[in-house]
Amino acid sequence: MSEKSKIFVDGNCIVCDFEISHYKKVAPGLFEIIDINDSSFDAAKYGLTNEAVNQNLHVLTPEGQLKIGVDAFAHIWSRIKKYKFAATFINIPVINPIAKMGYKAFTVVRPYLPKKQRA
Repeated sequence: MSEKSKIFVDGNCIVCDFEISHYKKVAPGLFEIIDINDSSFDAAKYGLTNEAVNQNLHVLTPEGQLKIGVDAFAHIWSRIKKYKFAATFINIPVINPIAKMGYKAFTVVRPYLPKKQRA
């Protein structure tokens, strides 16, 4: 897997930015990080909408598959050697729906979290 997965992230979200910064540190070169708040970002270029990418984490795999929410995290984790167990765990049939409910709750709260200060 030498091609990069594209992670569409809210660069203004402190929690999101913290997590993505961690992935860049532990797996340099595996991901292309696309900030959905960058003025040059065009969701339509990827067949997406601004509303969709603002609602949930999206990842475009090197194979061209779109992963959303918990499935996006599972894909990210599956590419990082030390997190492969997490990808396997979150895909267990009993765990996956619970994780998706938790992620849905996070998406409701996320817009109210503190925003990152930009220069």
